[in-house]
Amino acid sequence: MKIRQILVVALFFLIVPFFTYAQSIIVSGVIKDSHTQEPIAYASMYLLGSGMGKTSDSIGAFAIRVDNKNADTLAISYIGYEVAKIPTNLLNDSVAVDIQLLRKAPTNDVVIKTKINKGLFLWRKIMSKKKLYDRYNLPNFSYEAYNKLEIDVKNLNLNKLEKNFLLKPFSFIIKPLASASDSNGAIPAYLVESISDYAYQKDPKKVYENIKASNTRGLINESMSKFLGVMSQNVNVYNNFIDILDKDFVSPFNDNADKYYSFSVPDTQVLDSRRLLHFVFKSKRPGQNTFDGDAWVFAGSFQIQKISLFIGKEANINYVDKISVFQEFAPINDSMIFLSREKFYADLRVLGKKSLTLTGRKYTSYKDIIINSDSLTAKFKNQKQQELLTLQEGASKKTDSNWVLLRHDSLSTKEKAIYTNIDNLLNSPKYLKLQNTIKFLASGNKDFGNVEVGKWFSLIGGNQWEGSRFQLDLGTNTGFNKNLHLHGYLAYGTRDKAYKYQVDAFWVLKRKPNWTTLYFSYKNDIDQGIGQYGQVSSDNVFSLAIRKPNSTFKFLGLRELQLDFFKEFGKGFSTELFVTQKQFEPLKNLPAKSTYAVKSGETLNNFEVALKLRFAYLEQFISGDFFRVSLSTKFPIVEAVVAKGISGFFNSAYNYTKYSLSIKDVLKIAPYGSISYKLYGGAVNGTLPFTFLENHPGNDLYYHNPSTFSLMYRFEYLSDKYAGINIEHRFGAGIFGILPFTRKLKWRQFWNAKTLWGSLSDQNKILNNTATYFKTLNGSNYTEVGTGVENIFRVLRIDFVWRLLPTPTPTTPSISKFGVFGSFRFNL
Repeated sequence: MKIRQILVVALFFLIVPFFTYAQSIIVSGVIKDSHTQEPIAYASMYLLGSGMGKTSDSIGAFAIRVDNKNADTLAISYIGYEVAKIPTNLLNDSVAVDIQLLRKAPTNDVVIKTKINKGLFLWRKIMSKKKLYDRYNLPNFSYEAYNKLEIDVKNLNLNKLEKNFLLKPFSFIIKPLASASDSNGAIPAYLVESISDYAYQKDPKKVYENIKASNTRGLINESMSKFLGVMSQNVNVYNNFIDILDKDFVSPFNDNADKYYSFSVPDTQVLDSRRLLHFVFKSKRPGQNTFDGDAWVFAGSFQIQKISLFIGKEANINYVDKISVFQEFAPINDSMIFLSREKFYADLRVLGKKSLTLTGRKYTSYKDIIINSDSLTAKFKNQKQQELLTLQEGASKKTDSNWVLLRHDSLSTKEKAIYTNIDNLLNSPKYLKLQNTIKFLASGNKDFGNVEVGKWFSLIGGNQWEGSRFQLDLGTNTGFNKNLHLHGYLAYGTRDKAYKYQVDAFWVLKRKPNWTTLYFSYKNDIDQGIGQYGQVSSDNVFSLAIRKPNSTFKFLGLRELQLDFFKEFGKGFSTELFVTQKQFEPLKNLPAKSTYAVKSGETLNNFEVALKLRFAYLEQFISGDFFRVSLSTKFPIVEAVVAKGISGFFNSAYNYTKYSLSIKDVLKIAPYGSISYKLYGGAVNGTLPFTFLENHPGNDLYYHNPSTFSLMYRFEYLSDKYAGINIEHRFGAGIFGILPFTRKLKWRQFWNAKTLWGSLSDQNKILNNTATYFKTLNGSNYTEVGTGVENIFRVLRIDFVWRLLPTPTPTTPSISKFGVFGSFRFNL
């Protein structure tokens, strides 16, 4: 009996666990951030009913046993995220899942203060080590960087796409890519990779980057490839301010971050026998350019092991739904850790919550890290430029087998599908047809073989002198010649019954290493204004509707022959030589040609040779087939021009000399926005008609032009000596960031001032009959100040402008002391 009882008891202990385990399953997987897809370490998971639970490990992995028979709920939580809940009765078998947590929206939770603020204490400890751990405080460092940029499309309804006549032509692009969509329904649309060598030296500051490989399927433009490197996309969390989409955000490790953030330490963990502190930071006031996020920090050394930064909808950035930045650091010796990988994710959404969304995902990893090396010191000794960015020859021609060896990580199945689909897409006739259509809408030109016809937006226009104007442009494309662009147009006005035309040629003599070009043109057309700083077009119906009621239409006929040679010399220096011959014919409301009698040559006819010297250090460009567009520079741009008018050549009647100098720049003054300014001045030596003097740029429209004086009319003021300052301070949300309602509007404030000093010699006053046609400042000052609101509906800007000087302000009805001007601008 005793043996039998023992057997029964033993059988009981064997069977009961079997039935118990039969009613439970193992749930395993990885807990991730839904935006960056980065694993979340040490997240809590627990059963709401039983209270049983555990945490994910240092790489976000977990395995937990749950009872799928009894009604219970598995909850997964992590500070700063919404709690995810999974009913256990929906789990029918042991499963492996990726649980994705959503970031919480910013809240105004009550902060409980204690005698010892652990978060503030830890922040101060991190700040005490800031200079030690900031890699940009090292004497020098270098590494190899691998960049991968992916663009996904979300919230795209293929059924609606097929029914929408505007979007239907794009369906052939989306359908093949949709087969590679992920669990969130994100359709991969674009993938770009690059490999580069990067090096930095602190004193004197020098930076070098060589892009060795660039996998840019669908974007065969080497100048664009340069912007895939490290130099143009660098996030340093130890900086006081972090540049995100050209806006400065206060770093949680700013020297004064405690004024912007609240800090806490809710948790500690142990990794490889080292204690980690969970450092959480949150913006004190919504609407500021700050982050929410957290970091894991090693106790004792106070080094950051990993950090996550998050920007939500409250930030004053257009079209951006949310932005996430993740960085992880790894030890490179006993005392130093270094950035090992990072992710930058951004969701761009133009319309509502469920509208089409583009998600940009940039991943960067670093290896072969070297710090404080004598070899780097020697390398930089021979580098003359402060920043040198090069693109290795053949970088965009690496084969797939080359890339297998070059990548720091292998491509996922989804990423491989992107390449396959894009290759098929780029060679399809439908895509080539769509590409030509988009080019036509953007450039205005339509290719027919080696000839382009356009521009469609210039086909019909009009003004008070010409009446209705019809114009046709013809030009050559790269099929004719890759370096020579020929162009011309023919126009006709129904009121003046006259033909106008222009022929020109642009020849790219050299693209590398220094851009060199030659330009020739001959023009016979209407010149609707003369100004050094920019013009406002007044030859369309829209401009007639917003024209100032007291403004007078003024027109000049112009015949111009021009030869222009441009050459870069490197290090930001360039020169441009102009040879021009102009013949003016006043047409309406300007002094008649007979007013300016000459002893020899032809009236209002000049021949001029001018030399422009330009310095724009580290200026960057995007190059097209023939032309390139400047992306400006973070340094001041200086331009100096010397021009000499010579009589006798081409029947010219005038001898004179002109000098001008300008300096312009944009200064970031975070957290107070940015200030842009332009200083300029010049002189004209000679007695000349108004066409060859300085006609200060006025504005005849209620459309705001930053290059003109808003309350000054065109041809109102004339000078032969002048100097001026334009300044504008754009300081972001300003007062609109105070209230929740105005924060949602994302309006922005600014103020500006434009002031000008000018004079005109007595001889030029007499010649130009200033008492009748023009005004002169006589050595005094013209000043306008303004303020206003921009980013209304994301595109509209309203300027309120006051004319302060000269005093007393003229009392004639045509002169206004105040005006309201509008304009449209697309801003991030």
